[in-house]
Amino acid sequence: MYLNEHYEKNIAIILISVFMTSCGILIPFPESKKYPTTFYVKNNSEKPINFQVSVIKRSSAEPFEMNNAFTVLPKDSILTRQVGYEKDTENPQKWFNKFTIFPVNGIKMNDPYKSENWAKGINNKGKPIYTFTIAE
Repeated sequence: MYLNEHYEKNIAIILISVFMTSCGILIPFPESKKYPTTFYVKNNSEKPINFQVSVIKRSSAEPFEMNNAFTVLPKDSILTRQVGYEKDTENPQKWFNKFTIFPVNGIKMNDPYKSENWAKGINNKGKPIYTFTIAE
């Protein structure tokens, strides 16, 4: 038994709606209500500085640790992480599982584990930005 054209169109619309909803197009996922936050590392010194950070990433199976290595050039800054989390969280240093700075002769490094070493700002969309000045 074949469905008439009216039922075929309705079924197609329902299937497309279900697909778009599952992709978060028609009904956004709850993550879209979180506030994206950006973390930068700034180097005010005259030499490049290398560092490595590890973060805990969530996956469908289980959380895992991910390591990333960075080089921040002299008098420059670099994006190290973007996350979505609730606006009230005020401890940017806790968003990195490990933060390893490789020493450079003659350059004093700041401690990334102290919250006072992270400057909070707001981007043009009103979202929080945290900047860690790795060296003066």
